[in-house]
Amino acid sequence: MNPTFESIRAAMSGLALRTAAVVERRRVLRRVSRFSNPRLHDIGFERDWDGSILRNGRAI
Repeated sequence: MNPTFESIRAAMSGLALRTAAVVERRRVLRRVSRFSNPRLHDIGFERDWDGSILRNGRAI
């Protein structure tokens, strides 16, 4: 196969994997953001003053 097409296919594959990871991360954060503050604390997270979800003092 042509090396150009192989490199394009590899780049598209990497882009698809990255896009899938971003979509999955947003889906998980949307689910976690609905948890109450005590439940977030139970699983090792906390809600910051602006509503963002933090883990161990770092933004996710």
